[in-house]
Amino acid sequence: MGFRRDAYATVWSVEPISENVTKVRLSISRKNKQSGEYETEFSGFVRFIGTAAAQKASMLKERDRIKLGDVDVNNRYDKDKGVEYTYYKVFSFEKQTDGSSANPETRAQAPVDSGEIDDSELPF
Repeated sequence: MGFRRDAYATVWSVEPISENVTKVRLSISRKNKQSGEYETEFSGFVRFIGTAAAQKASMLKERDRIKLGDVDVNNRYDKDKGVEYTYYKVFSFEKQTDGSSANPETRAQAPVDSGEIDDSELPF
Protein backbone atom coordinates (compact mmCIF):
# COMPACT_ATOMS: atom_id res chain seq x y z
CA MET A 1 0.00 0.00 0.00
CA GLY A 2 2.79 2.49 0.84
CA PHE A 3 2.63 6.20 0.04
CA ARG A 4 -0.93 6.84 -1.17
CA ARG A 5 -4.16 8.68 -0.41
CA ASP A 6 -5.85 7.62 2.87
CA ALA A 7 -2.67 5.96 4.19
CA TYR A 8 -1.89 6.46 7.90
CA ALA A 9 1.62 7.74 8.62
CA THR A 10 3.80 8.48 11.65
CA VAL A 11 5.71 11.78 11.75
CA TRP A 12 9.39 11.64 12.80
CA SER A 13 10.69 15.14 12.08
CA VAL A 14 9.35 18.48 10.85
CA GLU A 15 11.33 21.25 9.12
CA PRO A 16 9.53 24.37 7.84
CA ILE A 17 11.18 25.51 4.58
CA SER A 18 8.95 28.49 3.71
CA GLU A 19 5.36 29.55 4.35
CA ASN A 20 4.31 27.34 1.40
CA VAL A 21 6.54 24.28 2.01
CA THR A 22 7.26 22.12 5.07
CA LYS A 23 9.57 19.08 4.88
CA VAL A 24 8.46 16.14 7.04
CA ARG A 25 10.12 12.77 7.58
CA LEU A 26 7.43 10.14 7.96
CA SER A 27 6.89 6.42 7.73
CA ILE A 28 4.01 4.16 6.76
CA SER A 29 3.84 0.61 8.14
CA ARG A 30 1.49 -2.35 8.00
CA LYS A 31 1.08 -5.36 10.24
CA ASN A 32 2.25 -8.72 8.86
CA LYS A 33 -0.59 -11.16 9.56
CA GLN A 34 1.71 -14.19 9.87
CA SER A 35 4.35 -12.75 12.19
CA GLY A 36 2.31 -10.04 13.93
CA GLU A 37 5.19 -7.60 13.38
CA TYR A 38 4.90 -4.20 11.73
CA GLU A 39 6.78 -3.83 8.43
CA THR A 40 7.72 -0.44 6.99
CA GLU A 41 6.26 0.09 3.53
CA PHE A 42 7.45 3.69 3.07
CA SER A 43 9.93 5.87 4.90
CA GLY A 44 11.27 9.15 3.66
CA PHE A 45 11.07 12.91 3.38
CA VAL A 46 7.84 14.38 2.08
CA ARG A 47 7.10 18.00 1.18
CA PHE A 48 3.80 19.43 2.37
CA ILE A 49 2.89 21.93 -0.36
CA GLY A 50 0.54 24.92 -0.21
CA THR A 51 0.01 27.53 2.47
CA ALA A 52 -2.65 25.62 4.43
CA ALA A 53 -0.92 22.22 4.32
CA ALA A 54 2.54 23.65 5.05
CA GLN A 55 1.40 25.70 8.04
CA LYS A 56 -0.65 22.81 9.44
CA ALA A 57 2.32 20.45 8.96
CA SER A 58 4.71 22.86 10.69
CA MET A 59 2.73 22.32 13.92
CA LEU A 60 3.16 18.53 13.86
CA LYS A 61 5.33 16.88 16.50
CA GLU A 62 7.37 13.68 16.55
CA ARG A 63 5.18 10.54 16.71
CA ASP A 64 2.03 12.37 15.57
CA ARG A 65 -0.21 10.21 13.38
CA ILE A 66 -1.74 11.63 10.21
CA LYS A 67 -4.01 10.40 7.43
CA LEU A 68 -2.80 11.47 4.00
CA GLY A 69 -5.18 13.27 1.66
CA ASP A 70 -4.16 14.49 -1.79
CA VAL A 71 -0.65 13.26 -2.64
CA ASP A 72 1.63 13.21 -5.67
CA VAL A 73 4.96 11.67 -6.66
CA ASN A 74 7.21 12.87 -9.46
CA ASN A 75 10.81 12.48 -10.46
CA ARG A 76 13.49 14.37 -12.33
CA TYR A 77 16.62 13.03 -14.01
CA ASP A 78 19.79 15.15 -13.81
CA LYS A 79 21.70 14.24 -16.96
CA ASP A 80 24.93 15.94 -15.82
CA LYS A 81 25.11 14.00 -12.55
CA GLY A 82 23.44 10.84 -13.84
CA VAL A 83 21.05 10.84 -10.87
CA GLU A 84 17.28 10.52 -10.71
CA TYR A 85 15.50 12.48 -7.95
CA THR A 86 12.08 11.44 -6.63
CA TYR A 87 9.82 13.97 -4.90
CA TYR A 88 6.92 13.02 -2.62
CA LYS A 89 4.31 15.74 -2.07
CA VAL A 90 1.27 16.10 0.19
CA PHE A 91 -1.37 18.74 -0.47
CA SER A 92 -3.82 17.82 2.31
CA PHE A 93 -3.94 15.62 5.41
CA GLU A 94 -5.81 15.05 8.67
CA LYS A 95 -4.14 14.81 12.06
CA GLN A 96 -5.36 11.79 13.98
CA THR A 97 -6.18 12.25 17.66
CA ASP A 98 -5.54 9.59 20.26
CA GLY A 99 -9.20 9.30 21.22
CA SER A 100 -10.60 9.10 17.69
CA SER A 101 -12.14 5.94 16.41
CA ALA A 102 -12.36 4.87 12.79
CA ASN A 103 -15.54 2.94 13.55
CA PRO A 104 -18.55 5.31 13.40
CA GLU A 105 -20.59 2.95 15.61
CA THR A 106 -18.26 3.49 18.58
CA ARG A 107 -18.12 7.28 18.33
CA ALA A 108 -20.23 9.31 20.73
CA GLN A 109 -23.28 10.75 19.01
CA ALA A 110 -24.07 14.44 19.39
CA PRO A 111 -27.43 15.06 21.07
CA VAL A 112 -30.23 16.17 18.79
CA ASP A 113 -32.10 19.31 19.81
CA SER A 114 -35.90 19.61 19.90
CA GLY A 115 -36.02 21.41 16.56
CA GLU A 116 -37.39 24.62 18.06
CA ILE A 117 -35.59 27.80 16.99
CA ASP A 118 -34.92 30.53 19.53
CA ASP A 119 -35.81 33.72 17.67
CA SER A 120 -35.66 36.08 20.65
CA GLU A 121 -32.32 37.54 19.53
CA LEU A 122 -33.14 38.03 15.86
CA PRO A 123 -33.03 41.68 14.69
CA PHE A 124 -36.46 41.59 13.03
